[in-house]
Amino acid sequence: MDPKLLESLKKKVQKELVNREREVLEYWLSELEKVYVRKHQSLAELRSELRLLLDRMKRRLEVIQTKGI
Repeated sequence: MDPKLLESLKKKVQKELVNREREVLEYWLSELEKVYVRKHQSLAELRSELRLLLDRMKRRLEVIQTKGI
């Protein structure tokens, strides 16, 4: 395979991976910000919302690991 073509493909794949990682981080950051800006009545309520967010993240990770998406 042509070295220039190989290098070009590597750069393209790397760029795509970085873009996907950025999109994922932006999504979870926005979800965390939603929890942060809510007016929680108690620490228990905040902990409950954080637990829900953690559970969503864990479920998504499990899906990715089992399905290989």
